Amino acid sequence: MSDPNSSSLRTPKRLLEEAKRHMQEDTERAALLYEQAVARARLYRDQETLADALNGMAKLAHKKGESNAAIFHLQEAREIRRLLGDVRGEAGLLSNIGSLYTDLGSFNTALDFLLQAETLAGQQGDVLSAGIATNLARVYDNLDEVQSAQDQYQKALKIVQEAGHRMGEAILSTNYGEFQLRRGNLPRAEELLGSALDITARKGMVAAEALRHLGVLYRQRENTDAALLAFHEAINLARSSGAIDSLIEVLISEAETHLGQGHLTLARDVLFEAEELARGSNRQRTLSRILQLTSQAMEQDGEVQAALHTAREAHQLEAQVLKAEAEQRTRQLATQHELERARTELDQQRHRYETERQAKEKMERESFERMKELERKALYDALTGLPNRLLLADRFRVALEHASKSGTRLALGVLDLNKFKGINDNLGHHVGDELLIEVARRLEPILRTEDTVARTGGDEFVFLIRSVADSSAVLAVARRIMQAFEPMFHLYQHHLHVSPSVGFAVFPEDALTYQDLFEKADKAMYEAKTRGSGFELHGMQSSDRLAPVTLESALHQALKNEELDIVYQRFTDPRGKPRGAEALLRWHHPMFGHISPLEFLPIAESTGLSVPIGAWVLNRACQDAAKWHGLILSVNVSAKQFSHPDFAATVQQALDKSGLNPALLELEIKEELLSRHGERAQSRLSALRDLGVRLIIDDFGEGFTSFSALKHHPVHGVKLDRNLIQDLNPEQPSSRDEALLTAVVRMAQALGLDVIAKGVETEHQWEVLTSLGVSAVQGFLFSRPEKAF
Repeated sequence: MSDPNSSSLRTPKRLLEEAKRHMQEDTERAALLYEQAVARARLYRDQETLADALNGMAKLAHKKGESNAAIFHLQEAREIRRLLGDVRGEAGLLSNIGSLYTDLGSFNTALDFLLQAETLAGQQGDVLSAGIATNLARVYDNLDEVQSAQDQYQKALKIVQEAGHRMGEAILSTNYGEFQLRRGNLPRAEELLGSALDITARKGMVAAEALRHLGVLYRQRENTDAALLAFHEAINLARSSGAIDSLIEVLISEAETHLGQGHLTLARDVLFEAEELARGSNRQRTLSRILQLTSQAMEQDGEVQAALHTAREAHQLEAQVLKAEAEQRTRQLATQHELERARTELDQQRHRYETERQAKEKMERESFERMKELERKALYDALTGLPNRLLLADRFRVALEHASKSGTRLALGVLDLNKFKGINDNLGHHVGDELLIEVARRLEPILRTEDTVARTGGDEFVFLIRSVADSSAVLAVARRIMQAFEPMFHLYQHHLHVSPSVGFAVFPEDALTYQDLFEKADKAMYEAKTRGSGFELHGMQSSDRLAPVTLESALHQALKNEELDIVYQRFTDPRGKPRGAEALLRWHHPMFGHISPLEFLPIAESTGLSVPIGAWVLNRACQDAAKWHGLILSVNVSAKQFSHPDFAATVQQALDKSGLNPALLELEIKEELLSRHGERAQSRLSALRDLGVRLIIDDFGEGFTSFSALKHHPVHGVKLDRNLIQDLNPEQPSSRDEALLTAVVRMAQALGLDVIAKGVETEHQWEVLTSLGVSAVQGFLFSRPEKAF
């Protein structure tokens, strides 16, 4: 008798069902059954079963890396569905083809198939539509079309939620959460990942993946303890689920966290376990990543030679993987059914892998060079602690790549100390060295965290300024540099006034390489030294910037010829109600046009012209403010004005002449004057306060004033330095910038002082300042300077 289980007695449908049952445990048995189902379906002309069996064969072929065979099977199955008039079946196969091309990295081809699938599936809102939307989200993500990817994820998530497909919702929430995490949207990522954990009850492989991403999220928020707890829970789940890929990825994430905290022993222990798993399961690409991290840990642990050896092994593994993948895909493409399309795709793939190979070779060369530099420990200047020429060049390379990709500018500046050789020769090298150390100490705080000041030799300092909007931004940096040299240098028993010469050049307008940009900036610096201007920007024409001697001569006539004018910038209370305005001086020359205050105010101060000009501003502004019906007038006071013995009388005269209530006049005095003038500052402030005017410390928090001395100064309030406000970031609500701002505001409030914030340009800055209870806010968010108030 015949065996009743013989395949000759089984129908195509039964063979197909058996093949599906063996898919997980015995892929070879499943492959044989699928082939028998296909052959039997062809014999019986059972087209529907044939299409399903071909789809199963495609899944197995793709799992084994035979992508070309998988595409061939899916294309035949799709043609069968089309001939049967099964629109939705055809849509599902198109989606599978698109998913396969996505895995192969052919994103534009994948997009073509998935858009066809979306059109055929229509707006059914079922699991098929959710699968197509999910695949489209993956493609758009890889094509860096962020909004389109986000729309597709939201569509897919909504479909599975409405369908009550809980596990599908958990998987989508995890994938969508990881997408939001990579894009920096941490609150939304946390919400999605938490939802996935709730659905899975924190069990299984999906929960392990969600916990791994949550750990990365906590690490980005610098909550290391929470990150490690999430990783440990994910490791336990991955182990119990037998998900080795997930387990290795969690171990890598935990190791990265330990490395970031400097816990090298813990990091190396975790990496050792991950390495054993990767080697045992022949996951070469993952092993390369693990070895790279191990190399970093060794490097930080001082094992430079071992780190170099491990880094080389990692790069060799990566090169082997790339070569194997290139050979495999070349074989697949060479046999593809559509020859012309295959040739085009083959060229694209070869180019892609050649580019990756060259990039890896370049990375290995750079890594070797970095190892050599680490061995020499020569990235920082031994005297000042600033970055040296090598580190500056590396940071410039990174900044240049970013500027090129994002279309932004960057600036390079060169600073030279005037008469430094004379100080060295006459006072001794120990004084010269101490001067260089003090210059470095003053220059570092005036830059943003992403910018760099380096000492490249002798008395030469170089600045790298990233994300420069225009020349006015460079001028603002130059002004802060010049202001840093205004206080006297106290070196041993010597008290010195030292001035710099500074030159800047801007990428890409002035040059495209570091060497060319440095030469242009160096040339500008020598022009500043020759002209005695202190600062020059390369390429700035005489019509844009005038020699100091020319400006000084014209400034002497400016008051007489009525070339000076005043504009007013409003400031409000935190709710936006008008509180007053600040008087700002402007100069329009009949020949030279509008001249920036950055250029003429330092000259006015150095020549003493700031005293008569300041008196004119006081008189004119008080007359204007007398018509404002109780609003406050704020006027800046220069150092020469504040030091002049008749300044209090000048203020009284302006009040008497205008009839302005003294309580409505605020005098803004630079923070540094309080430390520079000591007891004289105390007496002058007292004299001004006796007049009934309000006294405000300007640029508060810049660093010159001793906070403990504030209680002794008869002042009414402080105006915050704009550097405390400009770096507030809504993506980092608990950043160090916000913590520093909070500390300064609370300290001033504790002393009973009004706190005024200037330079407010964003809604987020306004919200933070309002929550801190400042007295007034001022900036472009509310008003630009205007002729009339």
